[in-house]
Amino acid sequence: MELDVHDRITADPTPEDIARAIDQRGDDPDWFINLSDGDGYVEAELERAGRFRLAYHSGKARFDAAETVDAATLKTIFLAYLSGNDSWRANRNWLRKASPAKAAEAAGEPPVWAIAAVVASLALIFVIVEVLPESWLEKLPLAGTTFGNIALIALPIVVMVAALVINAMLKVRRAKGWVQAQGRITQSKMTVRRPPAGNEIGTVVNVPAVAYSFSVGGQDYRGTRVSLGDISGKYAEEALTRYPVGKAVMVFYDPADPDDCVLERDAPKGAVKGCGLLLLVLALVGGGFYWAITQGAEVLKAGMPDADVPVMLFAALFGLAALLFFAAYRRYLSRANAWPVTQGEIVSSVVEQRRTTDDGRTRTIYLPVVEFAYTVGGNRLHSRQVKLGLEVSGSESFAQKIAARYPAGAPVDVHYDPQDPSNAALENPTETSWILLGVALACFAIALYASRIFR
Repeated sequence: MELDVHDRITADPTPEDIARAIDQRGDDPDWFINLSDGDGYVEAELERAGRFRLAYHSGKARFDAAETVDAATLKTIFLAYLSGNDSWRANRNWLRKASPAKAAEAAGEPPVWAIAAVVASLALIFVIVEVLPESWLEKLPLAGTTFGNIALIALPIVVMVAALVINAMLKVRRAKGWVQAQGRITQSKMTVRRPPAGNEIGTVVNVPAVAYSFSVGGQDYRGTRVSLGDISGKYAEEALTRYPVGKAVMVFYDPADPDDCVLERDAPKGAVKGCGLLLLVLALVGGGFYWAITQGAEVLKAGMPDADVPVMLFAALFGLAALLFFAAYRRYLSRANAWPVTQGEIVSSVVEQRRTTDDGRTRTIYLPVVEFAYTVGGNRLHSRQVKLGLEVSGSESFAQKIAARYPAGAPVDVHYDPQDPSNAALENPTETSWILLGVALACFAIALYASRIFR
């Protein structure tokens, strides 16, 4: 046996060595303890004061505990492992560690090929604009036209949406060949997914922590994926309702790799609705621009021979879009004023900085990252929305002032959407929506000026 405590190694450790290491751990967030016997190991890392993330390696695969443990439990497990007693494994839920690719897929991240397709579309724009000679560009359809330029700008968005749809279809098609096994839900609760370590800026996502067990060929397996896609928000709450602890379920798994398993192998309805809506919006916007630039431009030019038609059309369409967003946002905020309020608490409140580069100049802005927790329907939820639908940023003093208004541990009133309790905020910024109206009016003024009606 070998004991590794924060890179301090002890050969042939005694029970006293283990107990002393855990009792004298301190508060270093990088503290860890590992006990190995040559065939496998058990290890733990400090998550927060008094709680530890636990894992073990069987010699073939690594398994992570679904729940953190306290110091007393950790000491009991390590002493049992030291004595050769492995009964502690049966007392908690263990999740087999997935490969990086499968872990990314389970988290809803796009596959490598989809990212490559978007990057390739951006590279294509660069080649067309900066590399191809003029003689070649003249042979391309719509090259040099307003519609052609708009099509180039929209190309990465179209490729991204197409990649998302194709990826979802491929996953559903592959899962059609999976087989079923009887299983049982062993864990069902709400958990929170935060941005990667070292990057506090970003939203937190409420996701279902559902675990289930099943057997294939006499071997026990554990799974945590509910669906082929990412489930969050109101769909997470629906998943917890469908899969309470102890419920018998059918598990779909890959016969070549039973660790690759889900409870639902159809495309998530949230993903289907989202992609369908995005495709509809893109089709409407693309069709509107095409008509405006082809037929609409000719009609306007005939009636207004002195008008700067491209500028007038672009400004008018942009102003119309801003006006529609203003009306929709005002309606959304009006409904939000009637949202119920529940008591919550501030989990953390810090100020983070973000650097942006514009025209070769680096600019630093500061964001108050205020995370709060609240309970709705028995589920403990988290959010980082201070102002509903807006990212709050500005100078360092501005961000510090907001963070100081919401210190960690302070009780707060949380306004949440009863249709989607994961959508919650501390403040309803009704006054900021008027900016959209100002943008719309400014665009209409530019369109009117470009029409040259009053000249």
